[in-house]
Amino acid sequence: MAEEPQKQAEEEDDTPTAPAWMATFSDMMTLLMCFFILIMSFSTLELDKFKMAMGSLKGAFGVLGVQKMLRPEQSWFSPSAQSVYSMKQKSVLEHMEKLRSVVDNNKLNDKVDVFMSEGQVFVEIRDSMLFEPGNASVKPSFAKFLSIIARTVLRDAKQIVVEGYTDDTPIHTEKYPSNWELSTDRAVQVVKYFVDQENVPPSKLSAAGYGEFRPLQPNTSAENRAANRRVLLKIEI
Repeated sequence: MAEEPQKQAEEEDDTPTAPAWMATFSDMMTLLMCFFILIMSFSTLELDKFKMAMGSLKGAFGVLGVQKMLRPEQSWFSPSAQSVYSMKQKSVLEHMEKLRSVVDNNKLNDKVDVFMSEGQVFVEIRDSMLFEPGNASVKPSFAKFLSIIARTVLRDAKQIVVEGYTDDTPIHTEKYPSNWELSTDRAVQVVKYFVDQENVPPSKLSAAGYGEFRPLQPNTSAENRAANRRVLLKIEI
């Protein structure tokens, strides 16, 4: 008879003293406490490390599921990288404004566009300004403009790509069997001018010709065709 009360007492001891959800809730509170202690421990907050810690904690809570964590350099800039990026953007803007001033001072707004995209400066020149129809020799009257560009920005540039474009008007000459040859030669002549006349290091320069195959406008009017005939300088500062 004495064994029955003892057995009954052991069975009563196995009865949960708190709801089952309390264990999960306690774990969550512990993780939250660790999270806030982690935040307080940063004497100098480094954004990339902070983001990694946030991602780890989210993963622990199951928020990210099976989503792959990205490396910090793929997702966020560190403070030092942000500083370098800001300085580069400032430099690009300064060079773009210098070139725009040159265009304004020489009253070439109808022939030259200067703009910025993807951290680069672009100078778009109408082909009529630099070349005679069907020709790739740079006009002496506007060669000085290329010199001004070189002295204003190209010597500070890391890389310069010169691209030639035409409209869809066919060309069949002994020298230029197609618009590809013409557009490429025009780009090359501009590159050679920068090298020969302005001493821009050849290692910074490259040339490409696209013929009529990358038009800005449909080749449906004389105005549109004129817009498509152009030389584009892509300048990386």
